[in-house]
Amino acid sequence: MRSALLIFAIIHLHSCTLQNQNDLLYSKTAAEISYEKFFKRNRESIDNIEGIWYEYAVGSLYKDRILLQRIREPNRATWIIIKDKNSNTYNVLNANGKDNYYDASFSPTSKKDLFAFDCIIKDTQARISSAAKVVDLNQLEMEYNAPKSLISENYSEIDGDLLLHWKIEWIKSFPRN
Repeated sequence: MRSALLIFAIIHLHSCTLQNQNDLLYSKTAAEISYEKFFKRNRESIDNIEGIWYEYAVGSLYKDRILLQRIREPNRATWIIIKDKNSNTYNVLNANGKDNYYDASFSPTSKKDLFAFDCIIKDTQARISSAAKVVDLNQLEMEYNAPKSLISENYSEIDGDLLLHWKIEWIKSFPRN
């Protein structure tokens, strides 16, 4: 009973947070406006993966291999992907044009529509790595299990072997291909 009440509270608080994020999502940041101008000016020389992307995510929280909760985050984040001038990687910046809490990038692989996604969350050194597939020119898909340190940080009240599996979809908002 206590676990069910805790899960209900988490879902309720999470949905309240999402509503506040949705209210803020539709106003563009100064960095988004600036990068839109950059991408317009350089449209002929940028790679297809470069641009402004919106992230949608669905998480599945399991305890001892039993599904406890499905977490839907339809407007999880806005990301800016831009090629690193000194390497063959593409850096990921937040909607403010910064990488304050993480160091994330996409690297090309031998397959045209497949990238290696790598993200280190600063201060925790937790790492997320995944294959990211370009489904069409304006959509990326990837999935991964959240690092154990992040699960225990957010779900410390739940005893047992926890697994949080994320299915992520990024939709390109600018420039559309």
